[in-house]
Amino acid sequence: MTSGDRGQLLLDFPRIDADQRPLIEAGPYRTVVAALRRWREWPGGQLAVSGEAFSGRTRLLRWWAGEAGAAVVSGAALARAPIDEISSLSFSALAVDDADAPAPKDTGGMGLLAALNLCRDRGLPVLLAGAGEPVSWQKAPPDLVSRLRAMPVAHLDAPDDESLSLRLREECALRRLILPDESVAYLIKRMEHSWHAIGVVADQIERTKGRAETIPSARAVLVALGMDPG
Repeated sequence: MTSGDRGQLLLDFPRIDADQRPLIEAGPYRTVVAALRRWREWPGGQLAVSGEAFSGRTRLLRWWAGEAGAAVVSGAALARAPIDEISSLSFSALAVDDADAPAPKDTGGMGLLAALNLCRDRGLPVLLAGAGEPVSWQKAPPDLVSRLRAMPVAHLDAPDDESLSLRLREECALRRLILPDESVAYLIKRMEHSWHAIGVVADQIERTKGRAETIPSARAVLVALGMDPG
């Protein structure tokens, strides 16, 4: 397999398991991680983590699940599960990823509501993760919407320079690439400051001749993506 740069071979090395990476506690991650560490103090024993796609919310949720000994389930799986099956589940804490997954029209968010009720009745902590404000995650039933509206939220805001730099280095490391400091500094000052852009830039680095090991090569990465190289 070759890239658009003539003669450059892309080797398909095994990728590192993202869930095994250490937490980043810089920038917008700092307050979210702090909130997760205080899980025994959550009001009502529940918390929602809100962050856009690629922000790392799933990684944080899985980290918390390890710390709290929580079962992990997806919002889509809860939406498909029979209510009596959810009510009979046995766990000491629950983490629901993609709690904003669209629910079937006939049942709405009854599965998620059943899980929340189960945790409340048993006094078990529950963490939800999704994009946007929790109140927008499900449209029915009204009891669920009300519960989501009242749930405390930890927001993963847009990356700052420090978290952007750390995540870019990390994404490159997953691709067996090590960027020099000057290339990282050049890229983060000019690339789009969004979580999604990190993976896009890392993918382009992998495809670009020189792989951003020099400033001209880093500039070529941005040019290829239509970003202003400055």
